[in-house]
This record gives sequence, C-alpha cells and structure tokens, in this order.
Amino acid sequence: MRVINILLYCFLLTILACSNTNEPERPPAVHPQKLIVEGKPFLMLGAQLRTDYFLQLDKKTLNELEPYFELAANMNILVIQVPVGWRDIEVQKDIYNTELVEKYIELCDKYQMKLEILWFGSYMCGYSVEGYIPEYIVNDPVTYPDLKPDAAFDGWLGKHYYLKPNTPALVERESKALGKMMEAIYNYDNIHNQKHTVIGIQIENEPDMLATRHNEAHGYTPEQIWPDLIIMLDKLGQVVKSSPYDCYTRVNQTTTYPEYLTKSTAIAITEGIDYVGVDPYENSIQAIDGKLRQLRKIEGNYAHIAENGGEYANNDLLALKAFSLGCGYEIFEVITTPHPFLTEWTLRGIYNPDFTPKAHTQQIVDAFKIFKEAWVDLANANYLDIAGFNLKSNDGMEQTSESKNTTHAGIKWSTKSRGVAFAIEYNDHLTVASTKSDEMVFRNIQIKSIEKGHYDIDGNWVSEEKAEAPDNRLAMEPCIVYRIKF
Repeated sequence: MRVINILLYCFLLTILACSNTNEPERPPAVHPQKLIVEGKPFLMLGAQLRTDYFLQLDKKTLNELEPYFELAANMNILVIQVPVGWRDIEVQKDIYNTELVEKYIELCDKYQMKLEILWFGSYMCGYSVEGYIPEYIVNDPVTYPDLKPDAAFDGWLGKHYYLKPNTPALVERESKALGKMMEAIYNYDNIHNQKHTVIGIQIENEPDMLATRHNEAHGYTPEQIWPDLIIMLDKLGQVVKSSPYDCYTRVNQTTTYPEYLTKSTAIAITEGIDYVGVDPYENSIQAIDGKLRQLRKIEGNYAHIAENGGEYANNDLLALKAFSLGCGYEIFEVITTPHPFLTEWTLRGIYNPDFTPKAHTQQIVDAFKIFKEAWVDLANANYLDIAGFNLKSNDGMEQTSESKNTTHAGIKWSTKSRGVAFAIEYNDHLTVASTKSDEMVFRNIQIKSIEKGHYDIDGNWVSEEKAEAPDNRLAMEPCIVYRIKF
C-alpha cells in the first residue's frame, strides 16, 4: 500500500525581532497539518463545478463542458472540485467507462488547474440518488437493501432513497467501481507525462446527513447509522489509498448537529480517510475562524472549509482568514445550472447561470488572483508568519490602517478603498499583495530587492519586473504580488 503524502509540518515560534509595543503580540504556536501534494505543501484554494447538473439536467455533452472549466480558471482557483458519479464509471454491471474522468483531467490540464474528484456514490447529501447509482443497484433492494422502502421519493435526479450503509454487497460493488476509476486516473497520468492533475478524492458528499438529517424519513437514529457509515467511508477510502495512484482522501461534514466535531474526529482517525472538512455556509469571519481552529485540533487533520456559499460577498475575507490560519478554503460554486429544478440555488454561484458576473464577483476574482499568485508561500509558511489584513469586520473596512508582525518584520498596511491584503514571511523574503492601491511600510528589515511576479501551478517563481520601496514604503499596485528579499 502506498503511503498518502499527508505530512505534518511543524513550525516553532521564534522570538520577535524588535517588536513595537503598540502592535499585537503573536499567540502561542500550534502545529497545524499541511496539505501535501507530490511531497510539497499545496494551497487548497478551490471551487466546486457541478458538472452533474449540466450533464443530467441541462443535457450538455462532455464536449460542451469546456466553457465551464474556462470560467472556473478565470476565477483564479488552484483546484476545481468536480463530481464523478458511481454510474458514470459503472454504466452497467461490470461494464466500466472512464471517458468522463479522463475528459475532466484533460480540461484541468488545459486550464492549469488541479482536480479534486467528488465521488458521488451511495450518498449525496445523505440521500441515495438514482442519478449517481447504477441501475442494477437501484432495482435490486434484496441484494442492496434500503432503510425504509416507502420513504423513497422522486427528486431532481430521479429516485431519492436511503441505502443501508456498509452492507457487504453494496460496499463490494461500490469499491470495485471506485477502484476502476483510480486505475483509469493512474493510467491516464502515466500516458500524459505524470502531471498528477488529480490531487484528492472526496468520499461521498455530506454523508453525515444520512445519520443526522433524514432520521424522521428513514426511521433510524443517529446511533444506529453512524457506526456502519463510518466503517463504510473508511473502506471506500482504503480503496483509494491502496490504488497505484497517490492522492489524499477526505470527507465533508455539515455543521448542523452538536456532535459534528466528535464525528469528524472519528472519521479522520480511520485508515482510509486522511482528513475532514466542513460545509458551514456562514459569512461570519469569527464563525469560520472558530470552526477551523477546532478542526485543527484533530490530530493529523488538515483543517479546511470544504464548501461555503458563493453568494457571500466577503468570500475574499473568509478565504484570507482560512489561509492565515494555515487552512484551506473552497467555494460552492462557480456557476449554477439554470434548470427550473434548482432555481433556488442560483444564488450560490460566483457567476450567474448565463456566465455574467454578479455584483461581488470581481472582488472575489481579484482576491483569488493574489492568493493564487502567492500560493507557494501561503502553503509553506508558518501560519504565524501569514499576516492577513482587513479581517476585523465581516464586510471589511473601507479606510483603515493595521500593524502586524511576522518573525522578522513589522508591517503597517493602509487602505482607502477596502483593500484585502497579506504579508507572508517565508525563508529569506516577504511576499505581499493587495487588491487595491494600498501602502505598506516595513520595519526591522533591510530590503535587498523587490520583484513583481507570481508562482505558476508547478510552484516556480516567475519574476516580471523590479520594484522599489523608498524608505521601506511600498506603494502597491492593485492585484500585483511583490516578493521582497531582505
């Protein structure tokens, strides 16, 4: 069995150099887990693209999906989350087709994004959905029993019901299909220069809702569902981990029940699941901060927001808060289907169903641009050396100044137009940027050189031109990343 590359990067807090007594002291160090991809830290800066709806509801073909991937890339994300249903792979019993997943990898390669596959198998939001499950499973309740047959109903992708978790036949069949997908990913990667486009697999989608949300419908208590559900998630995760292709596994949890952290811990400590994130659907910086700090306490867990609503105008600030804690952040969703079945979901997209931007789209795109272009330092730095600015209010201050410290530098940042900014100390440099024409003044360091530039998807720094900071005062151009050697 190959070892999944999730390593623990521990950073020790060093003594602050010449700190100003007017500036806040830094808190004691903790040791948050880093996300490791191909042996190096990676930044989970992503968004979800619900291709299942475009294909099944809007009747798009695979070849008509490219504009959606291009739109996602223009949003300045590093990783795109795309669902692959069990029946997409196993089209009939023991007949497998990997064309869909190969097409997704091809499009991600074209638009320079990494791919996180959302495995929609037995459970999507706690339901067993006909649109994701092979027909022979749906039509054979004797071999693949459900919790309460008369609880089934017709939903937007056909029959919705509740498969009984962890029954041997169900796990065997789903595991086989998942294994076939992993083999296809491995083979495609080997043929196409080992780009390692697929970096992770989400096992099911909000499966906790089977145990916590639909109890009245199927008649089982959480205590009756949880043990088998966790065992099943573990078994499916082990299929991924035992495959020849090396990537992480994760599970996304809702936060609507008191025990979500306890259950997240129980899932994260299994052999098959590397880590657990949450889908809070909240636009409070304080709430996001609190949930991520709790997730960081789970040993070996990479804390992250797996989904948060694209309708939130302050997603730029929420994402920066996550990164400043050494955590990850992903938005639901890039764009929503225009289908009448899901009109109430239209608000979730960063873009409207007709591909036009919303009022808050540009500020998200701008912030994600500077996060993306500085991703290597955001991923590698000790979180105590990531100073995020304008995080004191949920909307961000239109005019404000803040002073913060990294290990060796003092930084005073000022904005007159609701800038969203950061300063990251990593190795021998500071990486700084803002979404607006702001100013930073640096103390305690002797600047040797300043470059404008960005990191590419492979982690290489691309220098674009030189810059100056007279008297350690940098007049920042909007959405430009500066790397300052000192």
